Amino acid sequence: MLIALKFLRMVLDRCINKPLIIVDRGPWYRWALERLGLKYRYQRFGLRNAVERFFGHLKQRTKRFHNNINTWKKQSIEDYAAAIATIRNILTLMKTQGGVLPG
Repeated sequence: MLIALKFLRMVLDRCINKPLIIVDRGPWYRWALERLGLKYRYQRFGLRNAVERFFGHLKQRTKRFHNNINTWKKQSIEDYAAAIATIRNILTLMKTQGGVLPG
């Protein structure tokens, strides 16, 4: 519960107003929000679900990148970025040529 309290304090430092927080059944956030005097609303599906799905997808993609790219070496990251840029440039060129790679 203290971790939730610490997290919410960190989030509030970046907020202009006191936002309405949407929570699920986890009691740790409700406890921390009540302690901070913030308004919250319980919601099981809907907007909260969409946000969690987005961050779940982002977490999955980040984990995949971390597991497949040797991030300990700067050169590996530069090579990966160069490969992505090259593929993007080729696809852009093909799009301007009617879907055909000029040869």
